[in-house]
Amino acid sequence: MPDRLRLGVIVAADEGARERVESFRLALEEIADLPVDLFLLQTMGEAVEAIASGRIDYVRLSPSAYAAAHALCGCVEPLVTAGPDDFPARFYAVLITRRGPEKMSLADLAGTRLAVGARQAVTGYRVPLANLAADGINPRTHFSALVEVQNPVEGLKAVLDGRLQSSLAWSTLAGEAKTGYTAGTLNDYYVAGGPGFKDLEIVWRSPPIPYSAHSLRTDLPDTLKRRVRAGLMDLRREAPDAYLAIEPDLPGGFEPVVHADYRPVLRTYDESFTALLDPSGG
Repeated sequence: MPDRLRLGVIVAADEGARERVESFRLALEEIADLPVDLFLLQTMGEAVEAIASGRIDYVRLSPSAYAAAHALCGCVEPLVTAGPDDFPARFYAVLITRRGPEKMSLADLAGTRLAVGARQAVTGYRVPLANLAADGINPRTHFSALVEVQNPVEGLKAVLDGRLQSSLAWSTLAGEAKTGYTAGTLNDYYVAGGPGFKDLEIVWRSPPIPYSAHSLRTDLPDTLKRRVRAGLMDLRREAPDAYLAIEPDLPGGFEPVVHADYRPVLRTYDESFTALLDPSGG
């Protein structure tokens, strides 16, 4: 066992972050049965560098940051992910088109124009392009053009007014389809009262993606990893204030995860998809 556990927390511009996460640090000390030192990090990029270089042992990462850390060092292991509600803590990249007389398919969209996000967008560009390719559909040859839009809702509007034939978006795919599910691009459009909502349909979805990745370095003892995972799974029930201190935007509780659960985002760092995601080589 190590003598201490080094916890990294991303604070950005939150000046009160140290006080805010103190309850989680104390809970982690009890779970791990070790002193826990807190390291404040400014950005997700700094968090990736810190755990990859061994400056910290534990950090909450986004799915894409977890994939980046794994690509950088292969030295991180996810323990749990958090969810926004009582549905499974996963979301999806989706491809949406206008509903036709018969159910549409990807084959029907060959040679048409697809709305995409900026090249750094996770669910609006990187994840769907890589995972479509993994499914045997090269988006750059299947579609006549990939057209960048300002945001996913603008993509839906372009589909409905006929400027484009399909658009990339994201969704929880949980709850009621008639309201655009519990969250995501369709829900945003439905809540905003967008016209033509019922004319939209999903024709492709990525594998499920966890919302977050509470990660430890792989070189820590397996006994400690199991202890921390088990303690985190009980945290919302045992110490709700400590849970919300580290996951204020995802109050649904923790679920266990493993490395393979992040395959949809791990693919975006696979060299076989590099040219697809950045054909300019930049």
